[in-house]
Amino acid sequence: MQWTLEAMRINKGLTQGELAKKFEVSSQTIARLEKDSSDIGYQLLKKYMDYFNVQFDDIFLGKKYENFV
Repeated sequence: MQWTLEAMRINKGLTQGELAKKFEVSSQTIARLEKDSSDIGYQLLKKYMDYFNVQFDDIFLGKKYENFV
């Protein structure tokens, strides 16, 4: 199963601001990456992998799918 960046954060009970502080980035960076993580840098990706204890293949990287019905 692959996790989105947003799903990992929510599963830990963190706000975007709280995660931003832990990763030493802005909350705008977290929000942007949760919408489209296709351009995430290696260092930040590594922080996600380490903090959430997941492997690269467990993370969904790309644009967030939204169902507009």
